[in-house]
Amino acid sequence: MERQELNTAFAMEGQLLKRKLFTERPNFHGRATIPQNWQLPDDVLQWLDMHVQRGQRTLETGCGYSTVLFALKRARHTVISPAVEEHERIRGWCEANEIDVSNLDFKLARSEELLLVTEPEPLDLVLIDGWHAFPAPIVDWFFTAKRLVVNGYVIVNDTHHKAVRILRDFLEMERGRWELVARFKRTDIFQKVSPNVFIGEWYTQPYCAKDRLRILMRTKFVAVVKLFPPLYRACKAVRNRMLGNNRELK
Repeated sequence: MERQELNTAFAMEGQLLKRKLFTERPNFHGRATIPQNWQLPDDVLQWLDMHVQRGQRTLETGCGYSTVLFALKRARHTVISPAVEEHERIRGWCEANEIDVSNLDFKLARSEELLLVTEPEPLDLVLIDGWHAFPAPIVDWFFTAKRLVVNGYVIVNDTHHKAVRILRDFLEMERGRWELVARFKRTDIFQKVSPNVFIGEWYTQPYCAKDRLRILMRTKFVAVVKLFPPLYRACKAVRNRMLGNNRELK
């Protein structure tokens, strides 16, 4: 009975601290003297709060409110970010609010360098929210995808950035390997449904094969149209008018 009461007390304290985080809205980000707030969206943080369990093995590239939440959930969490100021701000806020961060492993490094040499411990959840330049999001995914357990989750944040959107689009088309389980305004969450995520050739991947199929269909269409010269000439004329030049239909 005492253990149950203790767990209830911890849960209530965690709720109060989460409420304080969302009320105060501390600024953790940026290397300048004036910190900024590039937090994970509230609805995604709420999803994390519902799905992350105590003792789970989790990893994020980047850091922020999610890092505080992983601390409160008591996950075995790895934080990879090259910005020491951001680490210090997060630690400072947690210390000021008596949040235990002993379960957090802060790695002061660039993810594309560190993930290459990190011990391949299995992971239950990966949050990709670090460097958004191409190909960084894809690299973060590549080096964590095999480590993610079957039924584990990968969260792809900031899909309004093109490099991140490429990763999102690829995963969404990977039938039988990844399944889209939640979509927010600029965040998509996928579940790994197969241990085999790196199989076959490029043309077995729907995202890569779609252009090949489009070219194949176009080639076959043109071949059929050429069997009917009047129709072929009419198609060429329409296409040239649409393009505003004299390019021919090949």
